[in-house]
Amino acid sequence: MDSMTTAIAKLTAMHAAHRELGAEFVYRDGWKLPGHYSGVEEEVARVKGTGGIFDISPVGKLSFQGADVLAGVASALALPEPLVVGKSIKCACPTASEDSRESVTVAALTYDEAMVITSPGARESVAGALEEQLTGCAHMIDLTSAWAGIGAIGPRVGDALARIVELDLDPERFLDGACAQAKTAEVHALILRGDVSGELGFQVYVTRDYGKYVWDALVHGGRGVGVGPVGIDTFEQIAGDSPGIPW
Repeated sequence: MDSMTTAIAKLTAMHAAHRELGAEFVYRDGWKLPGHYSGVEEEVARVKGTGGIFDISPVGKLSFQGADVLAGVASALALPEPLVVGKSIKCACPTASEDSRESVTVAALTYDEAMVITSPGARESVAGALEEQLTGCAHMIDLTSAWAGIGAIGPRVGDALARIVELDLDPERFLDGACAQAKTAEVHALILRGDVSGELGFQVYVTRDYGKYVWDALVHGGRGVGVGPVGIDTFEQIAGDSPGIPW
């Protein structure tokens, strides 16, 4: 298999997994995503009762690295408090209109690395704005196409994740806004806690070549606690106009 064929296979693997699960697809910001699998009303009930997992691969994933990166990103985004390793902060999207509720999330991974998560449509404008404002030793790498993302919301999603994540995700200790890097199904992953409209929520990011593998592992792990796949239509109905969602 040549390199181009390998790259295409990696990009389409999660799509194939969704199709095998019976997904009905919709388009969001140029991306084809599962709108729902079994019907939106049924999936909303599942999320409220146990939990659901959904594909958030299209969100913007901007990695900023360098000795001055935490202070630089905090200043560029006009954050209300300093960035602290192991924590994430939601703030207004710097390129959105004044009356918009759109936001970005910035996670401090190490003293010299931060990840900025944006909605799919805001990725390019946010990247440009931050690159213009950053000073000192800091540079950006756009990981949007290189990393896959999986969202999980609902009261039992922590139990499902605990089966594959080598990290204590107890909601009393891994608080809303926490972030960490940990093995997930034996793969390096970034884990963020981000509750949505009062529902317990997590985001899991891995390199795209492991996206389907981790997705399948979480689907399998969720079956024992009633957590299953849901579509983006379902997520949007639950989230409503909640600020800070990655969409």
